[in-house]
Amino acid sequence: MKPTEEWRKLIFNLSDQAFFDLVRNYLGDIHTPFNKHNLLDQLEAFLLKKANMDQIISMIDSSDAELLTAIDFLEKASIGQLYALFSDEKPYYSFYTQLMNLEERLLICPVPGKKDGQTVVISPLFRDELKKQIIDIDLFLGCRKVSIKKNSKYSWYDIPVISAFVSGLMSKKGKAKAVIPGRNFSSGQGEIIKNILLDNSLLYQNGRQPVPVKENFKRLFSLDNRDVSRFFIQSYLSTDPLVAFIYENMRCDRSYPDSSFARLARCTAYLAGLDEGDIQACKDKLIKASLAVEDSTGLRKLNPVLEAGEGKVVVQPDFSLYAQGALSLEENMTIAFYSEIRELDVISRWEVTRESFMRGIRSGISADTFIKLLEKKSGSPLPQNILFSFKSWEEECQGIAVYRGCVIKVDQRFSKLLDNNSTFKGYVKEKLSDGLYLIPDEDFPDAMKVVEGISGQSLALPPEAKNTDMSAAATIEYDFRRFQDYDKPAAKAKRHDISERLLKKIEALDITKEQQDILADRVHRKLILSEDQLEGGSVRYELMEARGIDYNRKVRLCQHVMEVGGAFLELSLGPDETLLMKPLQLKKAGKDMLVTGDEIPDGTPVQVPLRKVRYMRKVRTSLMG
Repeated sequence: MKPTEEWRKLIFNLSDQAFFDLVRNYLGDIHTPFNKHNLLDQLEAFLLKKANMDQIISMIDSSDAELLTAIDFLEKASIGQLYALFSDEKPYYSFYTQLMNLEERLLICPVPGKKDGQTVVISPLFRDELKKQIIDIDLFLGCRKVSIKKNSKYSWYDIPVISAFVSGLMSKKGKAKAVIPGRNFSSGQGEIIKNILLDNSLLYQNGRQPVPVKENFKRLFSLDNRDVSRFFIQSYLSTDPLVAFIYENMRCDRSYPDSSFARLARCTAYLAGLDEGDIQACKDKLIKASLAVEDSTGLRKLNPVLEAGEGKVVVQPDFSLYAQGALSLEENMTIAFYSEIRELDVISRWEVTRESFMRGIRSGISADTFIKLLEKKSGSPLPQNILFSFKSWEEECQGIAVYRGCVIKVDQRFSKLLDNNSTFKGYVKEKLSDGLYLIPDEDFPDAMKVVEGISGQSLALPPEAKNTDMSAAATIEYDFRRFQDYDKPAAKAKRHDISERLLKKIEALDITKEQQDILADRVHRKLILSEDQLEGGSVRYELMEARGIDYNRKVRLCQHVMEVGGAFLELSLGPDETLLMKPLQLKKAGKDMLVTGDEIPDGTPVQVPLRKVRYMRKVRTSLMG
């Protein structure tokens, strides 16, 4: 099926009057006999002709482009949903008139198959050209392109802060404030980190003493630093999905003034199927959490600090460690378990103490792992005095060992087989005695498979420990690409306003004043592409408007709209009072007439005395709906 086939069906199924009015406008008089299919072929060819296509595109102004982008961006949004994005800027009658004008210019059409006409899409006839030259997300959102704002200092979601906080929290025995010396770190941010750690089973509270769960931290070690920070941010925002989505949808190279942020929030809510709620509260939450900052250009997204270059650690003889650069979460946490944070800055200062070193061993990270990390990142062997102390503290710590895991007990028949099985030995945390093995929780199922293979028995496993699926808890599924992966139109359309030339041509035509007015109205509605269309013979008279002093014309216009249908009435009652209504009845009220009907869009019953109407205009509803 041709991309335009559905469009052709919509046009072909128009009422005869609407179809022939459309054809006459673009092709001129229709001569009998005629074939409707042939006329449709001619109309399509006329609109697709390059000169005509260019003229149609050139007549799209920024307001049209904004609405067309909204229609394309939201994909099959209803008219009501579209208006919600513009309700702060224009009244409904103005929005609806513009939308219907885009339809009569054939730039949009109802979704094929939906008979209510309340859901619109970009016309397939013009979709490609509109995407190339008109569709502009920045214009629609009202955001501005800016240079990416780099953080001047760490925030709570940066890996160095998280690791320093874990170290400081263990040293301070659970107090969440003042755990990171040397920087302005609020207790509120400390509580954010602590709650995220607890909620994701990265930390558990053992009395007053918070204890990091290394096994759960290991699940994050495979992520790069950006994704780790994103995990913490999404964890914090997971109780408010709309704010989480808004943050993801914001671009770092854009700023969002208030109206732009409101539109972004409403689009996000629509696409995510959420209620928009309190938009100002969403903005305040992002600012309070240091996820965004407001400056003279608008609201700007803040991203985690990503250090450039390879991470380095300088080891001093006094047991001080100076860390800088892009250390991974695993490297940062290894230092955090084995050291105490003294100062966090561009270069962070840590200190290894006897207590912190033993704490690191008890965490399950081997002392050898810590030593190798320091030697790798410093580029040289450790000073002898430090290495001697580390070995001494390790021996002292090994006098008492506390492990978390499962025990496998076998008799002499199987113990020798297991002792010589390299796969099984890789799972053993500690051989407690002959035939008695301590296995970490995470390795227990694999170790049991080896035992089953050797014994030839199917063994019942104890219930596995229930671990929080952190990635599922913190990450909300949603497609953010439409907000992130877009560019400005490749070839911006050149504006070409021919209305003045066309209006002068109309004045020179040998036709009636009434016909001139009708043609001028078509020019203003951007339905005339060239002087060839200015033929008086193709003009069918249609009552479109009435002014206050012409009472009889107002009566006729009301009667016309009620009889013919397919239109609303826009009534101007004063400088600041205009309404759009569907007229249902015209009745006498003393010396005046009352037009009664339903206000659009909410359907509220309304009645208006005709003498109060200063200006009345017919507003077409969808031709194709």
